[in-house]
Amino acid sequence: MEGRFLVTEKYYNLPHPPSLFQIVYLAFGKLGGILGLTPSTVYLFARGIFGFLLLLGIIHFGRRFFEGEKLVLFFLLAATAGSWPILVKAGPDTIGAGSFYRFATYMGWWSVIDSLQRITIMPHILIGQLFLIAFILKFADRKAMSFRSLLIWAVWGNLAGIIFPPTLLIVFAYFAVISALEFLDLSSSRQKWPEKASSIKLFLKNTFSARLLFAFSTIPSFLYMSRMFKIMPWKALVLFDIEHRTGIPYREYLMALGPVFVLGFIGLVVSLILGARKYYPAVAWITSIILLFLVFEKVPEQSPLRFTEGLIQVPLTLMSVYLLSEIGRSAFKKIILISGYAIVAMGFLVMISMVLWLTDQAVAKRYGTWKVPIRAELAYPLKDFMEAIFYLRDNTEREQVVLSFVTAGNYIPPYAGNYVFIGHANTPDEDGKEVEVARFFKGEFEEREAEEFMEKERISFVFYGPQEKAFGEIADLSKTYAFLEKVYGNAEIIIYRVNSASLKTFR
Repeated sequence: MEGRFLVTEKYYNLPHPPSLFQIVYLAFGKLGGILGLTPSTVYLFARGIFGFLLLLGIIHFGRRFFEGEKLVLFFLLAATAGSWPILVKAGPDTIGAGSFYRFATYMGWWSVIDSLQRITIMPHILIGQLFLIAFILKFADRKAMSFRSLLIWAVWGNLAGIIFPPTLLIVFAYFAVISALEFLDLSSSRQKWPEKASSIKLFLKNTFSARLLFAFSTIPSFLYMSRMFKIMPWKALVLFDIEHRTGIPYREYLMALGPVFVLGFIGLVVSLILGARKYYPAVAWITSIILLFLVFEKVPEQSPLRFTEGLIQVPLTLMSVYLLSEIGRSAFKKIILISGYAIVAMGFLVMISMVLWLTDQAVAKRYGTWKVPIRAELAYPLKDFMEAIFYLRDNTEREQVVLSFVTAGNYIPPYAGNYVFIGHANTPDEDGKEVEVARFFKGEFEEREAEEFMEKERISFVFYGPQEKAFGEIADLSKTYAFLEKVYGNAEIIIYRVNSASLKTFR
């Protein structure tokens, strides 16, 4: 919306090279600017649109294997598959109806696992998942791929690597697993040697070579990431996972996958025993994600938790429907079908419960809130807080830097467009900056030290609200730091401008 063509990190106040990271949001912003939409509206539209496209992508994947009633069951299971439900007693509710029962879920703290929230999770993840389905379907073919086609897919691959890198890692692991399965299958076939050798040669020439060339063609995206991850603030994206590493609680994760994990895993084993080659893409997809979990337990730069975003519920659902259809060949066909739809019904009940939990959360935010929400605390910001931010939006340059503490610093870039000294978990040296900012708001800086701090960090405005005031309880910061002049105030917030002329006086 500001007319940029590359992305800058507004949670970092020093000059830095722009990047392609999260470039899709910049593109959304340009579209929103043309349509006259706010950033929030653009973001929500993107979630809805790409969430809908992902559901269509899941249907398209299912069509490769099923049709008719099996396809319907596959889609409903894939869309609703979630945690084993935990029946809990809640209440009294907000309308005074007393206690009531709802379902809670396993691993509910990780929203990409939740069957409701994952449908419209963050747009760049949805786009990465769409790419994942497209790559798996495209490179499952055993037909020769033309150079032109490979070139087009290489462009898509590099784009996927920039937008959501885990997509390519999953695809590479998938290529390795499915190629091994197919090669072993060809090698162990009962064909006579000349025919077997011919089949293997055709596989290596058409299928395996296309996968290998695609993998090599996406190297530019990894070279670009490697280069940018050496430069602040983009380096902080890697450091964050190292410094805030979150492991997978595997028992809880398996429970969070719900019934489709049990059915899908049994279906995977049965398909291998029966030699059901048709389902190798689903088998390889599941296996590749499990392998990535194991590998990245040992890689500090990336948490294995990131690969829970690899849509594993889709191939698990596919193998679940395969298992049910195999069992359903017997006289128990109707019972098996009913069981499948019973799991769907259970998934719907969990999703309905999640709607109610989220509604309660919204009501709680409306009636009881903090003056400022801190980190994981979810609250609607109060009117005075936002009016001060809107003052910055309407009266400052987008390139100017604002000093505040974490909460205001988190809100200022998206709502006012300024750069901030600190405000987001990805802020480089977040812990050190918190200590420095606390000292400033406590009034512990000597005048010359404060002056040097303002000049070094290129700070033009100071946002002084409830969180900032809590450090030193200083009524007026300009009495402590003479180079500050008040330019805005309301019942809760004061905004100061750093007077450059005063700074020069102290030099």
